[in-house]
Amino acid sequence: MRVAAGCLLAGAAILGAAHIALLPPWEGFDEEAHYSSVQQIAHRREVPDRTTARISQVVVDYAGSAPMRYPVERRVIWPFTYRSFFEATDDVVARGRLAAHAAPPEARGYVPSARWNWESQHPPLYHAALVPALFVLRSVSYLFAWLALLIGIGACAGTFPPRNGDTTDRNWSILGIAAWPVLFPGWFPEMARLGNDSLCALVAAAVWWMTRRTLREGPTLRRTAALGVVLALGWLSKALFVPITAGLLAFWLARAWRHGGLRAVLALAPHVGVAGAVIAVIAGWWYVDRWHRYGATFGMNELVALQERGGLVAGLHQHFTIGALGRFLASFVSRFAWPGTWSLARPEYVSLVPLVLLVVVAAAAYLWVVRRSRVTEPEWLPVWLVAPLVLGFGQHMLVRIALTGEGSGFGGYYLHLLVAPLGAALGFAISFCWRRKATRALWIALSLYSVVFAIAMSWAQVLLFAGILSRSDARFYAGPERWPALFGVPEALGRLAVIAFPAIGAVAWLVGGALALAGLLGAYRTAAALPLDDARTVEN
Repeated sequence: MRVAAGCLLAGAAILGAAHIALLPPWEGFDEEAHYSSVQQIAHRREVPDRTTARISQVVVDYAGSAPMRYPVERRVIWPFTYRSFFEATDDVVARGRLAAHAAPPEARGYVPSARWNWESQHPPLYHAALVPALFVLRSVSYLFAWLALLIGIGACAGTFPPRNGDTTDRNWSILGIAAWPVLFPGWFPEMARLGNDSLCALVAAAVWWMTRRTLREGPTLRRTAALGVVLALGWLSKALFVPITAGLLAFWLARAWRHGGLRAVLALAPHVGVAGAVIAVIAGWWYVDRWHRYGATFGMNELVALQERGGLVAGLHQHFTIGALGRFLASFVSRFAWPGTWSLARPEYVSLVPLVLLVVVAAAAYLWVVRRSRVTEPEWLPVWLVAPLVLGFGQHMLVRIALTGEGSGFGGYYLHLLVAPLGAALGFAISFCWRRKATRALWIALSLYSVVFAIAMSWAQVLLFAGILSRSDARFYAGPERWPALFGVPEALGRLAVIAFPAIGAVAWLVGGALALAGLLGAYRTAAALPLDDARTVEN
């Protein structure tokens, strides 16, 4: 099983590189803003301010010569879409090639444009960490996310105690983390881009490892202080670590109460105080500053805007509908399964149903496995970490509805940053499904569909970036009136070479796909030797 996990892990690394090589400039979610923040810190040595930060002129200049993503905002109109660019004259295409590939005549210093930088709402750690890697931003950013997979696997290997010499639970958890990017292909557009979620995944994996180690070896003030440092780094990466920290605290308090009542809770107080003090010293300044400047501790743009319009209650009274709530739930699950890239071209909704079913089956199987364990046992730790995060998403949903009446536009792709604990939970789910004939067949079918879907979406994205497919007004993929020869393969790769690196991407995609396939086949061969209806699960 570990050889299979190694192949899957290597495949995820190379497939991430393939995604990056095939992705045109600024096509990853919010890359324009993240790049501008990194550049501003690198060249001006200043943290972008929420009210004054601007998109770099580099982005605006590029948009004048080369194609940009299909716009999401109604007010944004680019000179070229991918299709209009490749249908333009040879001189236009040549200028676009220079904009995408040629070295600049002089260093690209930060020059603010007129466009607002919306990502300045976030704490600055991610952008500051990438300053030394200004010219390989996507690669280093994805490295953070891939290391999260590695740390998660290390946590399972080193901190899951065998039960009477049986390492079954440990091996399944390792497989769950390693297989996560293959079973949930939304991992790649979410993590293989310029964006702070990759660093969040790395920090969350470190929190998972340290917590698992403490559960096995016992808490000490030194370990608590170290955990406080890591959590503080999370607080300086994204405010999502506030609910994650709350969930971790609730887990430890509930566990202490369960094992020793009030005395155990009081014995935990010094650890809570040390961790809280470390977080306050390292990260508190950012949140105090947000409150002082904008009256919102987390600096969320929508929350600040809502306060300026009368607050949450008034907004919900005006805009809330059951339909908006339903759209949020559908958007949340489907965007976890496949968020796409920032052009937001999407496949037909029916194609997402098996992926959503895979998520539901995995969650149900995991909860069935752990149902007989007390909620304060380590098997439940993923729930303690993810539940406050989901509640925070619900609060964000209410803010969006209060502002606009729309529940969509906010996706479950953020759950990928908890790949370490949720991947371990996925391993429990796979173990449960595999040991029963009906669920084994269902799991194999859904997994195969996920692989086929990922292949199809990878090629659809290439065709979109090459201008052969386009995005309809309803934001679905739209085909050409007449297909080029050989389904557009030669033309797509030739066109994409103008704005990306399709040769590197194609080779990496084939190698990474082969490794991932070898990992899946290896896991299948190992697991196929297990008898059906085997009762050995973590619930016993």
